[in-house]
Amino acid sequence: MKQRSTETIRVGVIGCGIIAYWVHLRILRNLPGATLAAASDPDPQARARAQKIVRVPIVESSDDLLARNDIDAVVICAPTHLHATLATSALAAGKHVFLEKPIATTAADSRKAVDAAERSDVTAMVGFNRRLHPLFEQARALIAAGDIGSIRAAQTAFCEPMSVSEMTPWRRCRSTGGGVLLDLASHHFDLIRWFLDDEIETVEAIIRSDESEHDSASVSLLSKSGTQIQSFFSYRTARADYLEFIGEKGTLRIDRHEPTFSVKVGRRFGYGTRSRRVVPTPGVAAWRMRRLVRPSVEPSYRRALAAFVDSIRGEAGKLATFSDGARSLDVILAAEQSAVTHAATRVGE
Repeated sequence: MKQRSTETIRVGVIGCGIIAYWVHLRILRNLPGATLAAASDPDPQARARAQKIVRVPIVESSDDLLARNDIDAVVICAPTHLHATLATSALAAGKHVFLEKPIATTAADSRKAVDAAERSDVTAMVGFNRRLHPLFEQARALIAAGDIGSIRAAQTAFCEPMSVSEMTPWRRCRSTGGGVLLDLASHHFDLIRWFLDDEIETVEAIIRSDESEHDSASVSLLSKSGTQIQSFFSYRTARADYLEFIGEKGTLRIDRHEPTFSVKVGRRFGYGTRSRRVVPTPGVAAWRMRRLVRPSVEPSYRRALAAFVDSIRGEAGKLATFSDGARSLDVILAAEQSAVTHAATRVGE
């Protein structure tokens, strides 16, 4: 059942690794409407590191955390191959669930998690936080309004340079959730669906394993409406994270590392293109001001957790559902199959 809007949501964090240490635990320390009640991690070093920044019980076992009666909701930040099992256990315990992406590593586990969420009477959300970034929200609204016309093609890249020595053990192997498709492409495959309000129909992919398993991938996608998308993901290149949409009347490019997106349209007179000025929304303007002091500030994580808490408290919100997580994973699985068969693969088959 939904909590009354005046109640404070007591949150537990499962997994105290890098993303929890730098993001979730710090945000939950002072998130309005929520209180951090406890955390868990089987690694004593992770527990000790987390204990330096939060003053809550940190236990070894996720089962012990889920058994606590002072926990209303959990944020799951464990290694990817544990996501689905932990999510279904949390849902069975009656906890609201914020599950870091991707939803699972296999179609079977994904289906179990989706089924468990559909049977439950709680909030279940996948952490596709980019949907809650004010810059991404404004860019999507412009596309939906037809400002660059019908989208005919898109190009995306998401690259995070990472040596094997820097990787946690689970990131080095695909079976435990490693590789650029599960780690990086899951975000872009969700964003493509979200920006275009469309589904991916077929996939062709080339995957390389130079220093770790699946450490780069080139992917060609075709949506049901006919939009062609080219994407590249890598741990072996310089940092990049952008999406560019090519429409009938112009192009829109959004780069996560830039404070604005660019819109290019045809010149009024003569040949060529010109930049179209876009007035930032209040949310984008506020974020830009914060960037003056903290250039790397990332608002979407906090906004995603806030949306999760608001939903539990009965407020309407647009969350990325477990079904959204399953659709992103379906594209990944199709890409992996295509890389093996060297042929286009239909999503979901």
